[in-house]
Amino acid sequence: MTVSSVSSSIQARHFRLIKLIEQLLEEGWTQSTLAESIGVDFSTVYRWLKGKTVPDPDSKNFRQLAKLSNGNVRTLQLYLDGEISLTIYRKGLETKNITVQVKDSNQKSASDDIKKEIIAKIKSLEPSDIAEVISSSVAFLANQV
Repeated sequence: MTVSSVSSSIQARHFRLIKLIEQLLEEGWTQSTLAESIGVDFSTVYRWLKGKTVPDPDSKNFRQLAKLSNGNVRTLQLYLDGEISLTIYRKGLETKNITVQVKDSNQKSASDDIKKEIIAKIKSLEPSDIAEVISSSVAFLANQV
């Protein structure tokens, strides 16, 4: 990894943390109430919001932020690393997993049910996430040929 790619990665994590905090503020939290709920000083939340620092994944602050924002340490880490979107993180990663019960008697019906469920899930995503799903699907199909 080059110095610029590490710097870019850190900047991306800061940007995603800022987006998460901004969303919490839009929902009615204040910097003070966030700080109090997480158990940090107001200045810590301020530094997070200004992109100065990001809580360490092993810290109590990270665990508390994850809990407060409807996630857990694993999903917050996935979000900050850019592996899942803010929408998926906030809705809960587990609710985005697609589970399908295949009907033994009618495979065509099961296939239709899967398609409907997937389309419904895709419609709930942000446009950038839909593009990522399409790109991943194309790559998967290309490898199958």
